[in-house]
Amino acid sequence: MWLYVTSGDVGTPAFDRHRRRAYELARRAGYHYADEPIPHLLRDDDELTQAWEHGIHDQQVERREAQAAVEREGIKKLIAAKDWPALKLPFPEQILETLRGRKSVHVEGHGLYFEEDYIYCVNPYGIELLVSHVQDLTPDDIEHFLADMALGEEWGPVPH
Repeated sequence: MWLYVTSGDVGTPAFDRHRRRAYELARRAGYHYADEPIPHLLRDDDELTQAWEHGIHDQQVERREAQAAVEREGIKKLIAAKDWPALKLPFPEQILETLRGRKSVHVEGHGLYFEEDYIYCVNPYGIELLVSHVQDLTPDDIEHFLADMALGEEWGPVPH
């Protein structure tokens, strides 16, 4: 780019095209070689250094998303197998028994509690919602709740 700047070609379509191409190539290089130090050729130009870092960031985001997808699939398999201990969650029957005994249960930041023949849930933001009449609540309902908790779902409104 230095040649274009010294020859007065800044702002021309050709300069802009080469500049975009240089940025894209530096970004792709950062993506593909994120574990390597930045090449000397790119180190001296702020825009190309930024492109390299942008590529590294893109790769890191992609890796995190792929890892989260793999973990989510593993969680779904454990939910399908109803392997609550592997998910570090109580059995649905235990929760149901506790609630019918008029005691509260806390799972993944959510509280289930009994009040006047009804089961309520309080999410981590302190927002309450009615879940069910205590007599209508089944282990399947609790399994649905536990599945959502294992997957990191929020129950009720989320204030953000």
